[in-house]
Amino acid sequence: MSRMRPDDELFDEVLLRRALRLEASELPPRLGVAAIAARAEERPLGLATFASSLFAGLATAALLAIGVVAIWALAPVVAGDTFATAISLVASVAVPLEPAVRTMEQPTIPIAALAAVAFAVAYEYHTRKERANV
Repeated sequence: MSRMRPDDELFDEVLLRRALRLEASELPPRLGVAAIAARAEERPLGLATFASSLFAGLATAALLAIGVVAIWALAPVVAGDTFATAISLVASVAVPLEPAVRTMEQPTIPIAALAAVAFAVAYEYHTRKERANV
């Protein structure tokens, strides 16, 4: 391992910065849409272009067909899992509510609830009349 003093540098910073700068002549040419279109019109469509387009089209068609087949095969499984999840969710909510539902099925509870609502309405009308008289 060589020993370097802290003030030693491998490269002079000024020279390194100058070397990394690109001159105007060294810049890559810009992409021009007009130049690309003009160049494309110059070349006639060859067999290689046709073959690559055909291969790309066939690959796209094959991928789409595989995707449709995969979705067609997975749809029943996903639908079944979704239906099973929905049923288990309804059951998990219904089990704790069962005693309350059983209580509400008794004929006295709805009659008592209706009577309570009727008494509350009558009480509200009575208190409003008293306020108006005062």
